[in-house]
Amino acid sequence: MATINRNWASTSQIIGSGDAYVTLSGTTESYSSAVDMVTNGYDGAHLIVEIDYDATPTDEVKIKLYGSLDGTNFDDSPVWEMQGDNSVDPQQLSFVVKDLAYWRVGVQQTGSTDSHNVRAYVRPWNYTSA
Repeated sequence: MATINRNWASTSQIIGSGDAYVTLSGTTESYSSAVDMVTNGYDGAHLIVEIDYDATPTDEVKIKLYGSLDGTNFDDSPVWEMQGDNSVDPQQLSFVVKDLAYWRVGVQQTGSTDSHNVRAYVRPWNYTSA
């Protein structure tokens, strides 16, 4: 009988670089780089979004997931969306993404009062049989 194993790829930063944050400005949405699930045959990915809120935050941060069939033409409306909680600072949120050929993450403040810092990491996987 074959054993199915989860084969983890390396972790990549998709918002920010070199472990640095991206600072959000106003309500302008900031997007991650595209995540390609097709080329390496990934079945899913673990996504972590980290938010470092301003000292006395007023605004929250929305996290949105956009799908694509080709990695360049992304949905106009998110497939999924949630809002962070500025009373938890810093905040780390984990998600599992499956069943999308290509995707990217959008992050956006709910108002123009603050300048929150955000970064995100992804670690995809595929299944192998042994």
